[in-house]
Amino acid sequence: MLDADVTLAAGMELTLVPTDRGGRHDPVVTVPGKAWSYRPNWRLPGMTGTEQAGAPVLAFSRPVVHPGERALAVIIPIFPALIPRWRRDVVGGVVLPMYEGPRVCGHGRVLWVAETRLPLPDDDEACFVHWLESGATTVATDG
Repeated sequence: MLDADVTLAAGMELTLVPTDRGGRHDPVVTVPGKAWSYRPNWRLPGMTGTEQAGAPVLAFSRPVVHPGERALAVIIPIFPALIPRWRRDVVGGVVLPMYEGPRVCGHGRVLWVAETRLPLPDDDEACFVHWLESGATTVATDG
């Protein structure tokens, strides 16, 4: 049985869709000192129709990401019922379409997946933020 507070984090290279191809009109702007300020949904492998899964962005590798640009990001699923599906289907190399409502606004190529918990332990958050700042290829937690 899955504990209600067990989840995972996924580090990814996120590419926002350019505005002229249906993407956002404005950049994604990180609010200093406020994690979780951007809360898109994601289509997991095997999802069909309008199915999406919520996983807010903990943080980006840069404070402003314009449509058409790339940045590193760490996302963390927050709905316990979907964690088994995230574990099964989200692995390194998988590309997840990113949604704002019904519109695809980006694509995230998963680079790594790590176990964590909610509320997010300070040590894990520091590890994930360090990964964003360092550009390393993997992350190690005590998870």
